[in-house]
Amino acid sequence: MVQEKRVLAPVRSARLALLLQYGFTGQEDKAVAMGVADGKTVSTTVVRSVIEVLAGTYHGRGSVELGDPYKVLVATVISARTREEQTTAVSERVFARYPDARTLSGADEGELYDLLDGSQYREVKAPRLIKMAQILVEKHGGEVPKSVEALLALPGVGRKTANCVLIYAYNIPALCVDTHMHRITNRLGWVHTKTPDQTEKALGRIIPRDLWTGVNRLFLQHGRAICTPGISCCSVCPIRTWCGYGQDPATPKRG
Repeated sequence: MVQEKRVLAPVRSARLALLLQYGFTGQEDKAVAMGVADGKTVSTTVVRSVIEVLAGTYHGRGSVELGDPYKVLVATVISARTREEQTTAVSERVFARYPDARTLSGADEGELYDLLDGSQYREVKAPRLIKMAQILVEKHGGEVPKSVEALLALPGVGRKTANCVLIYAYNIPALCVDTHMHRITNRLGWVHTKTPDQTEKALGRIIPRDLWTGVNRLFLQHGRAICTPGISCCSVCPIRTWCGYGQDPATPKRG
């Protein structure tokens, strides 16, 4: 479960946290990444600075950062439209009853539906999870595949889920873009996109590859604590200095 703690740490602490989490050398990449839609650019130095401050502000692990490929996949499907604490509680119930793909493939849909209580759209997720597990058993020997293409072929798996599996199960660099990361990077002015899939493609040219793993969790926590949907709390935002939305006097803000 992610601890959504607002700690506006100084830059030195943020840098130390980032060194521990991402292994930065301290040498700034001078490359410039191209945004989309209007041709504006954002420097990699700015991108690194923003992520550095977020890494020093938010701590803890996400509800899908479980290591085991089966658990990462199932928990990520469960997490859709569901809060972190609920995702953790529901996932633990499901894993206690169905610890692997083979047991889940033979699950009773009604029983699984009951176990999914607390997760949104469980009437859709229950049959999808069972079918997903059946495909894993029939086509992949009960194992979770490592390729985006194979993951996208599973019921209920979109690009966000597929990339989360690559990152948190196999430590393969990928950008897991959810609604929070989509919203915040648009507000920052890094991208000008309409959908998370468009944002993922654009951010692939903007965020240095060595930062891809784990960056989603930082934006998720920031999106829940400060840069919320609707009106955000810009007055306490640790990255407002670099934010087009936060610096614009015309945008609505709380606090």
